[in-house]
Amino acid sequence: MLEGIHSAGLPWWATIFCATFLLRTTITTPVAIYQQRAVGRMMELTPVLQAWLQTLKTSVGIDHKIKGRDYATFNAEIQDAYRAKVKELYSANRCNPRVSFMLPWVQIPLFITVSLTIRGMAGYPLPFLGGSNLPIEPGFVEGGTMWFTDLAAADPTWIMPIAVGATNLLNVELNGLMMSKTPTRNQVIFRNVFRVLSISMIPIAHQAPMAICLYWLSSGSYSVFQNIAFRMPTVRQWLKLPPLPKKESV
Repeated sequence: MLEGIHSAGLPWWATIFCATFLLRTTITTPVAIYQQRAVGRMMELTPVLQAWLQTLKTSVGIDHKIKGRDYATFNAEIQDAYRAKVKELYSANRCNPRVSFMLPWVQIPLFITVSLTIRGMAGYPLPFLGGSNLPIEPGFVEGGTMWFTDLAAADPTWIMPIAVGATNLLNVELNGLMMSKTPTRNQVIFRNVFRVLSISMIPIAHQAPMAICLYWLSSGSYSVFQNIAFRMPTVRQWLKLPPLPKKESV
């Protein structure tokens, strides 16, 4: 695909940007939209489930009190009944909790595949092909622009690696803004872990060829614009996404 876009007359640096845009638009964005719709349907069912759970606790609690059963039995019956009700409602409304984890299973393999492809085109040895260098794709050495004309070499100015780390960090913060409630302890831990990973990408990108940095930057920038777009009410209405939940007041 990269060679096909390049043969249309684009330089290699523009080819990488265009290929990233095409891949993200045709593969990951539709999955993200589908995921947002499915998660929205589950969120709409949450008040129904909570109200039903309170009613269930009252009725089951009275029955257990009359029969003198212990709390462990009461709790087990509540959990079994609640899981059955969740399964029933989700099935009736075409909701699948696994959809919440669908996007990473699509985006991560795509990210790794394209990164390894570009790494090989830049002449760097691939991890599973041994330590010998590969032939550099014709035109890669002069296929850049501005200060990064050689796409097979690393960026000595640190400009591109810092930009890669900054876009990743910005995406972490934008994803945090999408949360409707006060983050839990685990959510705070995960966000801090991803913040550290975003910053650690800077020295990693400094060792990578410029072509890979271009892909990482273009993919991260695409995610930034997508996250911003998904926060716009007009865009969400046009894509038939559920309204964003309101932030809880502190």
